Amino acid sequence: MADRQAAKRYAQAAFAIARDGEAIAQWRADLDDVAAVLADSDAASWFAAPRVAVAERQAAVERALEVGPLALNLARLLIAKGRTLEAREVADAFNRLADEHEGLAQAEITTAVPLQDDQVAAMEQRLGEALGKQITATAAVDSDIIGGVVLRIDDHLIDGSVRTRLRRLRQELSGA
Repeated sequence: MADRQAAKRYAQAAFAIARDGEAIAQWRADLDDVAAVLADSDAASWFAAPRVAVAERQAAVERALEVGPLALNLARLLIAKGRTLEAREVADAFNRLADEHEGLAQAEITTAVPLQDDQVAAMEQRLGEALGKQITATAAVDSDIIGGVVLRIDDHLIDGSVRTRLRRLRQELSGA
């Protein structure tokens, strides 16, 4: 299981370097490549294996990756610290920091019935105006919510579903 706090610290350090060097886009790509090799590939378990010498694993990652020298140093550090399987979490945390810096936000819109593309676009625009960010939304369908909408924007959840309203009403009635 990934240590999210450690991954966040690595991402914050990488983001500070990327921001200062005005290379956020390059770091996004580089960290995605690092994560693809160290955490998502068939070789991920080999890179994480403590029985293989650190120097051997670092040499292999140097051959496998075509990234900037600082991103390669981060990959070497993840190997040395035994945190290779957390590379995807590092990349994801970096992307969240970069999105925040660039005024971008991801939203998931869950409804009981499918939304049309123009409805999703209208919700992106309204949410963007309300939050002062550029929103990219994906739509999902969950008939269990009965009606209404559930919004997940980055780490925030706004539940306006009928299911939740009924659950609250049931709790209020049982507590009365």
